[in-house]
Amino acid sequence: MDIVAASGLSWSAVSDHVERLHAEKLIKVSEIGNSSGGRKPKLYAVNRNVGHVISIELGISSGRVAICDFDSNILFSHRCGVHVSEGPDRVLAHLCGRVKDLMARHQVEPHTVMGIGIGIPSPVEFASGLPISPPIMPGWDRYPIRDFWAKHFDCPCYVDNDVNVMALGEHAKGVNFEVDNLIYIKIGAGIGSGIICLGQLYRGENGSAGDIGHFDVGSDVLCWCGNHGCLEAIAGGKALAAKGEALALAGESPFLLDILNAKGGITVKDIRSGLQNLDPVSLKLVRESGMQIGRVVAALANFYNPALISLGGSVSELGDILLASLRQGVYQRSLPLAARNLQINKSVLGKTAGLVGAAFMTIDQLIINSTDNNPETFLPLRQAADLHKAVPNVE
Repeated sequence: MDIVAASGLSWSAVSDHVERLHAEKLIKVSEIGNSSGGRKPKLYAVNRNVGHVISIELGISSGRVAICDFDSNILFSHRCGVHVSEGPDRVLAHLCGRVKDLMARHQVEPHTVMGIGIGIPSPVEFASGLPISPPIMPGWDRYPIRDFWAKHFDCPCYVDNDVNVMALGEHAKGVNFEVDNLIYIKIGAGIGSGIICLGQLYRGENGSAGDIGHFDVGSDVLCWCGNHGCLEAIAGGKALAAKGEALALAGESPFLLDILNAKGGITVKDIRSGLQNLDPVSLKLVRESGMQIGRVVAALANFYNPALISLGGSVSELGDILLASLRQGVYQRSLPLAARNLQINKSVLGKTAGLVGAAFMTIDQLIINSTDNNPETFLPLRQAADLHKAVPNVE
């Protein structure tokens, strides 16, 4: 695919952008293509060795940091025991310490770090990197996350919602840009989604696009948001564990009751153990959760008509029973045309989607800023430096 044809830009504009990226060593000539007449075109690729990108994924009760190359490949990573309720100062200081430890352990020099990407469980104003009214992050509202990292690293920092960066990672490295319309759904303690539309991440007007966990599914169960009947209040990981505990106490699951008595609580991992041991209550709970989520996904399919629904998060690890039930819910409630070519699969990247996506987001922004800040003329990473894409000879 030729960048001139793909971007709609003039030959001279593309040539100028490519020259600039090449001069800054962000891309390199990977090979010389075949010519149909005239000079042979050069094939460019991301220069993965030009420097490093710091990638950070912050969850509710844990975090992960990674050092990646300039092609979003994770080189080294570390899991951190933090909780967002500790507040931004303490949490970010802890993450920063782990990043520096990881760099020291693997002899990564600070001057090689070209950018930092962070995914957080909150709506984010992407232009400023500020969390906006985070419902589960007390003390984080409009906290200047970028400013914190600027005190420690001499490079840009980019912040986005955690599921958005997972969607970016899955799109770029999970399915290798082969699907341009997809929804990444994270099913964890809560439920959220990231939307890729025509190959680009869709954030919405205020950064809250994809918050499907608060779709009304007609239940009287009270959600933490104050409303009744939210999807995540009846089908998310916390809801699944709470239902398992209640049914164990009611004497309906001796298997879960034994776990409850031994541990004092039930988790999603315990429900998974119940599946493996053919506990009828665990099987029922997972099937119900899958069907409930599937009905909402059917509405998304009818509205948006994606080619792929990709599932991630801790609850998605419950396996084929959840996936089959979710698919059943989708196909029962979606229009035949919307579901005709729809694929519903577990995430290819799995637990690494967030880290890969945060790295990709950062690299994408670095390339955009290196070419042109005008959104109508910039070269997206996919067009500017995707592997083996023929571009005009710029010599």
